[in-house]
Amino acid sequence: MKEIDARGIECPMPVIMAKRVIKSGEESFKVLVNEDIAVENLKKLARQTGFEAELKELENEDVELTFNKLDEFKDEKLSKDSLSSSYVVVFDSDRIGDGDEEFSKSLLESFLVSLTEEDVLPDYVICYNKGVFLSTQRENTIEDFKKLEENGVEIISCGLCLDHYGLKEDLKVGRISNMYEICSLMRTHHTVRP
Repeated sequence: MKEIDARGIECPMPVIMAKRVIKSGEESFKVLVNEDIAVENLKKLARQTGFEAELKELENEDVELTFNKLDEFKDEKLSKDSLSSSYVVVFDSDRIGDGDEEFSKSLLESFLVSLTEEDVLPDYVICYNKGVFLSTQRENTIEDFKKLEENGVEIISCGLCLDHYGLKEDLKVGRISNMYEICSLMRTHHTVRP
């Protein structure tokens, strides 16, 4: 039986690691964690994906969750409409929220990693104002943008913003756009603003 050792790894990575195993077709596997939030998030993942998760407490506050595929599964929370929705993700900053700067940047990176693992990806990722630093300067976010782009997501950055911050020549992923297109996309698509 496949075993994932996610001890000491912060969420959402234990969930993402388990989801990757589920996507690979495994019907039974184990996940080792040592954080309560990871246990709760993994139990939720099991319910959402048609698995039963059995918990076993180990030494040193470690927990082993054994995932077993259920024979029948119907998630009534997921409707066809929610899975086929067209949406865009908008970044107007290089961080999420107004808290500690480094932590807020880390949160944004965690959001992007999680976004790359979603079953339904956005049609577009839009970067404007300080959000253009994500497509030009931050290697981790550029890598995640490239993964999204490989899966059909169009990454666009505001040309005026790139000019303002002196970053037009530094664009590493996606294409340059303008506020007219950005306004149109935000008007015609459900918009997610982390």
